[in-house]
Amino acid sequence: MRNDERNVINFKEIFSLIFRRLWLIILFAIVGGIIAFSVSKYIIKPKYESHLNLYVQNAASAASSSTSGEARGDVNNLKQLTNTYIEVLNDDLVMQEMGKELVIRFGEDKIKTCFTVEDHQNVSADELRNSIFIESVPDTLVMKLKVITGDPEVSVAICNYFAVYSDIYLQKAIGDGCKAQYMTWAKYNDVPVSPNKVKNTALGAFSAILLALLLIFIMDFFDDSVKEVSTLSNRYDKAIIGEVGHFKTKMRSGDKKSRFVSLFDKYVPFTVIENYKAIRTSIIYTLSSYDKKVISVSSAEPFEGKSITAANIAITLAQGGNKVLLVDADLRNPVQHEIFRTSEKNGLANALTDISWLDKCIKKTFMDKLDILTAGDAVSNPSELVASENMDKIIEKLEEKYSYIIIDTPAVNFFTDAVEISKKVSGMIMVVRYNDTSSVDIDAAMSRIEFFEANMLGFVLNDVKKNKKYNKFIEPTRNVAPINKKTDAQMMNKNRQNNSNKNRTSNSNNRPKR
Repeated sequence: MRNDERNVINFKEIFSLIFRRLWLIILFAIVGGIIAFSVSKYIIKPKYESHLNLYVQNAASAASSSTSGEARGDVNNLKQLTNTYIEVLNDDLVMQEMGKELVIRFGEDKIKTCFTVEDHQNVSADELRNSIFIESVPDTLVMKLKVITGDPEVSVAICNYFAVYSDIYLQKAIGDGCKAQYMTWAKYNDVPVSPNKVKNTALGAFSAILLALLLIFIMDFFDDSVKEVSTLSNRYDKAIIGEVGHFKTKMRSGDKKSRFVSLFDKYVPFTVIENYKAIRTSIIYTLSSYDKKVISVSSAEPFEGKSITAANIAITLAQGGNKVLLVDADLRNPVQHEIFRTSEKNGLANALTDISWLDKCIKKTFMDKLDILTAGDAVSNPSELVASENMDKIIEKLEEKYSYIIIDTPAVNFFTDAVEISKKVSGMIMVVRYNDTSSVDIDAAMSRIEFFEANMLGFVLNDVKKNKKYNKFIEPTRNVAPINKKTDAQMMNKNRQNNSNKNRTSNSNNRPKR
């Protein structure tokens, strides 16, 4: 059973790979068909065919034979001689004399379009022989003669030359006993038999498809980027914190374009928002057994989305009612200040240099529950600062004020900052970009994490493309009622109060005046 299941899975992967690259296969097929058609129409010279049937006869035998047994013997003899006739007609002498006849009849210029002319009068015997096809029809005394050249008149002329002179060449080689006769002359046919444009186009497209499949399998063989969640969990035995689907922002005129798209962007799809909420649930559950609610977010290589992932995790945790602090510990290439559009100055680097500045460096965001500690001023020794005791003191001090602390750190394979910080927190989350991050890069990052004995919480697979399960999300169509909108019960009470007030007013008006 296991082998059968494994085979099914492999077939699924193959078909999935083909469908993912279907656009490439179609492109190759179109290009291959166009190239084959163009070559057939503009490069390959058309060929024209003419044919003739020669009937082998033995006059002496036919006249003298009276019994059926003798007739059958003559027929068998003639069948044996047919192959001899074919060799005689393909002899160099026949080809040379026929070549001279063609040059005399059509002229050197026209013959050059079909054959190579030697010494202004001789046609290459090999080229002539290659254009002539003579074969015997099984169980008959018929020889089929077919000629294919680049000119229909030349093809007809060669066939008729054999019709007239074949007997002469056969008598020279074999004698007067046998001869080959023709019934009709070869016919002129100006419809080319080759190239077959339809057939060549189909073959070109098919060959291009095979080439595309070969390239796809070669590319997949050498491509070790992560494409499945199971690859991460099985290879590294770590939890999958969550997945984030691929999406593109739809910018409208007048909107400010940013290279970082957070959950604050109004064009973020509902599916991506739900992805991050699922990640929030996983993080809360994972950290439930830890005293510290401090995690770092990193990646194996740069440009895998770890900074925006850290920002969105902090946003979703704050949306859940938690007091959250987002720390930008990437002191070389900080980006959190760009995401939240705040000042980079007076941040973590300043607090690490002078811990008394910590409270002044924390900045408010437009979310009540979310604060940010930007990277601060540029420093010459970022690795030493994040590995110092001041970093431990800052984390301890911040733990008293915040429910969760999310720290954005540099790529693991480039700098030691990430693993130094990971030793001071509950654990690290590694962001992996779908179909981009290679297993080699992850292996190198995991080796560094294990060497520093840091705690690895799990992976977040980012920018997942073409996953059907993301299409199953159903965006809610119900509109949330405004806070100031009255319920039906409140409206009924209000109407009752209005009616009672009206009755009071009318009663007061109807009272007699004193």
